[in-house]
Amino acid sequence: MLRRTLLNGGASLALTAIAGPAYAQFPGGSAISLVMPYPPGGLGDYLARLVAKNLAEQLGVSVVVENKPGANGAIGAATVAKAKPDGHTLLCVPASTLTTNPWLMKDAGYDPVKDFRPLARLIEFPNVLMVNPEFPAKTVQELIDVARVKPGSVNYGSVGVGSSTHLQAEMFKRAAGIDVVNITYKGSAPALQDLVAGQVQMMFDNLPSAFPLITSGKVRALAVTGAQPSPVLPGVPTVASVLPGFVEVTWWAILGPAGMPADIAARLSEALQKTAREPGFVKAMTERGGVIVAGGPDELATAIRTESEKTGKLIKELGISIQ
Repeated sequence: MLRRTLLNGGASLALTAIAGPAYAQFPGGSAISLVMPYPPGGLGDYLARLVAKNLAEQLGVSVVVENKPGANGAIGAATVAKAKPDGHTLLCVPASTLTTNPWLMKDAGYDPVKDFRPLARLIEFPNVLMVNPEFPAKTVQELIDVARVKPGSVNYGSVGVGSSTHLQAEMFKRAAGIDVVNITYKGSAPALQDLVAGQVQMMFDNLPSAFPLITSGKVRALAVTGAQPSPVLPGVPTVASVLPGFVEVTWWAILGPAGMPADIAARLSEALQKTAREPGFVKAMTERGGVIVAGGPDELATAIRTESEKTGKLIKELGISIQ
């Protein structure tokens, strides 16, 4: 069951979550648009539809997921940044849209601090460090040792410049003091395919995508990037157990446009934090390797600022940008 649910995009969830009668209706009465700046069918889209369903039940209005993909989430984020701040247009995004895009892009179309009102940080997902099963390293330390003996001989796959798969590998490279070489792919699937084939030797990728290959033995999981081991990968340690302080996760959050009235923002934030603790949501996300956060506006604002500073420093050191 776990193997199937990790990659199930949740296509069975309806686009519109119809409001239940048990709660007082949200101010304005019209539907809430929850913008998902990535295509349908992925993990983020599934998460957004779970959120929409639960919000509708709490707020007494329909909540419609609108997919506006493109530019690593920048198109959808810019749409919400320019929306009327009445609580009826919200943004569901991963950290990278807020903490990486503004550093990589000449003009992302939004300022992650000035243009949004933080509402809730819902959940974190660790990435997983994997190697080809024929590669001699069976632990993180052995991987580091191999790379130190033959600098530049180990290639890693990444899903584009500035992606989490790229930046986490570069952070690992610096923390371990090794020289590994980036091979860039147009998506996770071809990168993982080459990892299985041995064209690249190592890769960081998100746990839900990598899980079937790990459980089938087509790749070997060395460690996860979270603060704690993942329950869905028993026996796999953290990278931090070898490189103290190496904790890199992908988190998802909900924001609205800046200027949203305080009372509306407070009601949305409360409902979103309640959603993150709802048993059905918890089960669906933890089955996929997620760790529930249910953080409020202040916690989210701190997370954006902290990760943005760290990511910006690395991007400047690497000298990378996307026009």
